Amino acid sequence: MIRRSIVAVIVAAVVAASSAAGASQQTPKRGGTVVVGDPEEPACLNVLLDRCGGFAGNASRLVTQVLEGAFDIGPDLAYKPDLVARVTITKEPFALTYHIRPEARWSDGTPVSAGDFVLSLQAASKYTELLGEETIGRVRTVDAKTVKVDLRSRYSGWQGFFEVILPRHILAGQDFETVWEDTLDNPKSRRPIGSGPFLLARWERGKQVTLVRNPRYWGPHTAYLDRLVIRFVPDPIEALLEGDVDLIAAPVDAVPELRRQPGIKILTIPSLRWEHFDIRAGPGGHPALRNKLVRRALAYGIDREALVRALFGEFLPSPQPLDSVVFLANSRFYRPNWQGYRYRPAESRRLLEQAGCRRGVDGIYVCGGERLSLRFVTTTGRPVRELTIRLAQAQLRQAGVEVVPVFAPPPVFFETILPSGDFDVALFAWQNAPIQSDHVDVFGCGGEANYMGYCQRLVTADLDQADRILDAGRRARVLNRADAQIVKDVPAIPLYQPPAVVALRTNIRGVVPHPWISGLTWNSEDWWLAPER
Repeated sequence: MIRRSIVAVIVAAVVAASSAAGASQQTPKRGGTVVVGDPEEPACLNVLLDRCGGFAGNASRLVTQVLEGAFDIGPDLAYKPDLVARVTITKEPFALTYHIRPEARWSDGTPVSAGDFVLSLQAASKYTELLGEETIGRVRTVDAKTVKVDLRSRYSGWQGFFEVILPRHILAGQDFETVWEDTLDNPKSRRPIGSGPFLLARWERGKQVTLVRNPRYWGPHTAYLDRLVIRFVPDPIEALLEGDVDLIAAPVDAVPELRRQPGIKILTIPSLRWEHFDIRAGPGGHPALRNKLVRRALAYGIDREALVRALFGEFLPSPQPLDSVVFLANSRFYRPNWQGYRYRPAESRRLLEQAGCRRGVDGIYVCGGERLSLRFVTTTGRPVRELTIRLAQAQLRQAGVEVVPVFAPPPVFFETILPSGDFDVALFAWQNAPIQSDHVDVFGCGGEANYMGYCQRLVTADLDQADRILDAGRRARVLNRADAQIVKDVPAIPLYQPPAVVALRTNIRGVVPHPWISGLTWNSEDWWLAPER
């Protein structure tokens, strides 16, 4: 679930922090409606089904404020207990015991129970691919508010097991393939049901979904707003400017125009996407790239700070490059392991010469008899990526490296070029989850998404171990240790996290941006409307 937790590290990333601080001194007002603009209407609401978009689909923006989960994911990407008070981890065998909050209840007054958790896990195991048979063993109730899950194998992403909890007293015996297509209610009484701060009142297909305050919400406080409306509009920016909606997720390039509009404010946070250069160290790439000294020369030859200023300086007060390949800057476990690579073209030239390369008459180095002319490949139709390569081209020229830009249609890039390894440097983005459990697939020897041809046994061992550590702190230490080794080998270069942008009317208070696009309404129970001036 994406809702309540906020940490100090994220506050610094929010634009217009001074106005937010002023708002925090005011007493929230109750009442009113906020209309959120959404360009895509979901097919249905049952997030267990692929045809409804699953947990990653835009239906989750509606469902997560109605149906809560065991944990809540805040802007810092950390899991915080939500429906559970705590989870006890035991060994030999490994087991998770979930202690459900005594006060947690459904909107009809029925307590959230261990039976709800069992039903939810069974349904998720059957209808989604989030849980494998190799991970989950026996699931059983200990008492009405306690459920125990035995693990066949350790899995670092265990906090995502109960993303949404379903009401057993409502859904037991129902057909999960057809239930909750257009509603979240009791199929018998047709009354809305939920455990979150809002209930789904109605869905007017082709127009909007209306959520209303859950008066029996068990959390810290009931929602301040009377209603939260999700309106489906083809052009959210136009709808915001025309007054049809009050809040939207906006593209970064729209920020300058929106900032000029009276009555509109902008909030930003680093998104879950992180752009990077993959360096082909295996067959198919330039032979010189197999030498780590050459790859390090590339890292020193790219001015990542100047790059992010050029790309996002107009939108953000102090944009910074990403200095990790295992954690996003949002995370409390983020360590800037890559900060040593700052623009030093003289160091690049020194490393190239140490690698045996010699500078040609045109200023470009020749390594092993082959000119250091590198194909930098990325996708067409992405101006930010094109500019990234153009900037890197000018910077690396000072280091004695020639960059040849190559732009390919996305299907060709992702389905042919990357898997074949037919590139020297590739620019694209990874999309991180709060608990990333596939680092070994990217940076491990022979990993499915290891397009670099990189293989370092110690790194592979650490990443493999990290996927089996249940404690978040211990896992982070192992991942950062692997990152520190990757820094030395430079099979990739992290660049930046494009910002996620929220544009909203200035009288809306309490909004905190979330890096997940589906988390746009994550803390909407805290939203309230200040009086118009």
